[in-house]
Amino acid sequence: IYFYMNDIQIAQFVLDTIKKKKQQISDVLEMNGVQNMEHYRQLMGNLDGLNYLEQELKSLLSKQEQEQ
Repeated sequence: IYFYMNDIQIAQFVLDTIKKKKQQISDVLEMNGVQNMEHYRQLMGNLDGLNYLEQELKSLLSKQEQEQ
């Protein structure tokens, strides 16, 4: 089965995926699931990257809405 998603649907899917991953990382941090300092740094780096991507995507969507 083939289906096509428009740009807004793709962006929303990516934002939802980012939100879920951020929540997973937060859960690990809150539940004392950090194994060691290297694991902590990895989680924080991932969180930083996800925050950056989320902000860039939201900014892009905002620009697109203003142009319409």
